[in-house]
Amino acid sequence: MTPDQPRPLVRRGKRTLTPAMLAAREELKTPVPAWPGKYELLNVLRALPTALQIGRNAYHLLIRMVEKTTPEAWVEGVPFIYAHNATLMAWSGLSLSGLRRAIRELADARFLVASDGRNGQRGRRWQGTDGDVVVGFSLASLRYRWPELQQQLETERRQRAEITFLRDAIADLYDQVRYRAEQTGREETIVAAARLMRLRRQTLSLQTLQSYHEAMTDLWRDLPVENPADKEALEPQKTASCIPEVAPMDAKTGTHYTESLNTQKTLSVDVAAQRRICIEMLRCEDQDLPTLNTDRVATSALRGFKGTSLLYMTVCPSLREFCHTDRPSQDELADAARQLSGRIGITWASWKLGCTVLGVYEASVTVIIMAARLDQGESIRFRDAYFRSLIERGARHQLHLDRSLHALRQQALKGTMEAGIRPSVTHQGSEYHV
Repeated sequence: MTPDQPRPLVRRGKRTLTPAMLAAREELKTPVPAWPGKYELLNVLRALPTALQIGRNAYHLLIRMVEKTTPEAWVEGVPFIYAHNATLMAWSGLSLSGLRRAIRELADARFLVASDGRNGQRGRRWQGTDGDVVVGFSLASLRYRWPELQQQLETERRQRAEITFLRDAIADLYDQVRYRAEQTGREETIVAAARLMRLRRQTLSLQTLQSYHEAMTDLWRDLPVENPADKEALEPQKTASCIPEVAPMDAKTGTHYTESLNTQKTLSVDVAAQRRICIEMLRCEDQDLPTLNTDRVATSALRGFKGTSLLYMTVCPSLREFCHTDRPSQDELADAARQLSGRIGITWASWKLGCTVLGVYEASVTVIIMAARLDQGESIRFRDAYFRSLIERGARHQLHLDRSLHALRQQALKGTMEAGIRPSVTHQGSEYHV
């Protein structure tokens, strides 16, 4: 090409549309699945800084764009951003190249749709047939992402609860390890436990935290116990002196069971064997009452109900994930319920409180019943407070776990019968085998 010949005209500023951008444009023509409000959407986006899988600059730019829209635009109409590049750069603090990368990243993630000017020219303002300026960015795609955002928020909350639960469990074991190591003079064990305490705050991986918890448990098991009474003192004891402070339900409302079937054995005393015998005379006489050891039955929330591990895994399918065998023992079942409690949103402090007030096995059954009801689709908003209210009922001897287990067992049998499966059920005393 000679200097005298003019250069060919090259159109600049035309946006390259990817398949994701084209799909987002076509999506706007379909019915809207949800109509979230502005501040409701902002609360969800602010709670998901890393779960959206977009860069930091793109995330902050999206937040600023939603903040600059009016609340009325999300109720009716289309939330739209009319802003020049200079204005967007002032909002986000990005350079021009960083702004372009952030907008392309948001468009590829289908969080916004770019509305360009005539012939696809990027940023060319023009007047449409109805007189509206159509150059800018449409945020209506967030309405189509709303179900996915809610699901990501629930997953993020569950993961945060599990992380907090594992961190508290490691800290609780650290206190016991340090105490026993100081008694036996094991300085290397104290240093290793302190290292695990520091590392637990530096990770958000559940697998890593579980490995730290297992390592702390190994340190606790390797320490010698000079006095067997000290080992018994470390185990949670059943007492009703510790009553939780949080109680969202009273004693008459909000029961956690739907059907009632009391298996507790009661004593009947004939106070009037004949018609004309006065009750006052019988009170003075020493009656030969049948002896029955009801201390355990009266204090236990199970009321003498004995369920097998297969029964618990049948009524609560999510428990199988934490059981290593098909027939777990009582200790393995309690350990699985402890891990399940962190999954459903019960804190470590509440779990320890339940083991202290109800007992380890009764607290495990309470967690299994809550998880079973959640698996059935029931909603428990404040799960940690709900668990503490059940602990308070148990402290007042008003918690009937046997009724809940009977109800869940009947529902499981009904489901198997409707599915055309003939269950094998035997009954031995107060123990049910499914």
